[in-house]
Amino acid sequence: MEEIARMQEHLLLIRRAVGWTAEEFGDRIGVTRQTINNIESGRSRLTKTQYLAMRSVLDAEILRAPEDTGMLRVLLDVLVDRPENYSAEERDKVLENASMLAPSILAGTTTRAKVSGKMLKDLGALAGLSAGALLGTLGLGVGLSSWLGKAVTGGKIKLRK
Repeated sequence: MEEIARMQEHLLLIRRAVGWTAEEFGDRIGVTRQTINNIESGRSRLTKTQYLAMRSVLDAEILRAPEDTGMLRVLLDVLVDRPENYSAEERDKVLENASMLAPSILAGTTTRAKVSGKMLKDLGALAGLSAGALLGTLGLGVGLSSWLGKAVTGGKIKLRK
């Protein structure tokens, strides 16, 4: 599954966007800090089981705190779930923005809500949209678990929105 490879490629950035250390993320999915570090560095391959656990934990966090997980939702949509829906320029802009903003969340110098708001505003300005319209354009108001059907079936079924 391509999503697993894309998740592994961007896992460090995604984890930082949530504001979790490798140990915190590992605890949430039932693996060690070292396992997370090995996956992020490419020393170990992300398994389908680990991917499912990660997505479940990330979706739970989005549902728990929708007001401050905008950047996480954008990262998952643009970098993991549907990169084909975006131009290389748009993906690069998301990566650039998130790479500058996400480390400050983990460092505790800002909040996820502030960073998510800034990123959505910056991306909205790029696209000429408001943050709310941007989330709608990205399809982020649609069910969060569409990735699950693809993962479980190997992408062999067409999911309805």
